[in-house]
Amino acid sequence: TLVKKIILILLLFLSCYIIYQFTKNNNIYYLSIGDSLAVGTTQNGSIGYGYSDYIKDYLKESNKLKGYNKAFTNNNYRITDLLRIIQYNETIKIDNQEISLTRLIKKADIITLSIGMNELYYKLNSNTDNIYSYMNQMLSDIKRLLEHINYFNHKKVFVLNYYNVTGNNYDIFSYLNYELKELVLEEGFEYIDLTNIFDNNPTFFKNNSSFIPNNEGYQKISQIVLEKIKNY
Repeated sequence: TLVKKIILILLLFLSCYIIYQFTKNNNIYYLSIGDSLAVGTTQNGSIGYGYSDYIKDYLKESNKLKGYNKAFTNNNYRITDLLRIIQYNETIKIDNQEISLTRLIKKADIITLSIGMNELYYKLNSNTDNIYSYMNQMLSDIKRLLEHINYFNHKKVFVLNYYNVTGNNYDIFSYLNYELKELVLEEGFEYIDLTNIFDNNPTFFKNNSSFIPNNEGYQKISQIVLEKIKNY
C-alpha cells in the first residue's frame, strides 16, 4: 500500500541519516605550516613532537581526523620563505608525488600557522638597531602571506602570536602582537594569544635566549589552540 511505501522510504532515509551521523565526524584535514615550533624542534636542536603533532593526536583520538600534513614546516623557515613557496608554487615530494603548499591549503579544513619567531629572536639576540623598521617589514610580509592563504578561501586558519622569553623588550613584543592581531582579524582568521602563559615562564624554557619550549610547553600550546578549534 501507499502508506507502507512511505514508511519504507522514511526508514531508508532514517537509516542513511544515522549512518551519516556515525561517519561524518572523521572529516578534518589538518595542515600545519611554519617554523621551529610547528616542526617540533627540541631544546637540544633535534626534531621531536611539535604542538601540531599533539593537535593531530587529539583529532585522531576524537575520531575527527581525515588527514594531517606538516611537510611545509621547517626549523629555518622565515616569513619570506613561505611567501616564495606559495608565489612560485614550489613543491615537495611526498610518497613519490609532487605536492604544493597551495594545493594543501585548498585541501585543508583547519590550518595552523606559526612564523616569524626565527627572525624576531635573531634580531633581538644580535642587536636592536632599527628594530621597529625591522618589525614593520616582518608585518608587511606577514600581511602578504595571510592574503595569499586567504585567497584560497580558508577561514579556519589559526595564527600564533609572539611570546617573550627575554625578560625585557616588552614594548617591542606589545607593538608586534598588536599589529599582528589586526592583520589576522582583518583576514577573518583566528588569533592565538600565547603571551600570558608563555612570557618569561621558566616552566617551559631552558634559558631566555631561545624561544624553543620543552615538551610540556608544546603540549600547552596545543591545548590553547585546541580550545580555539573546539569553539570555532
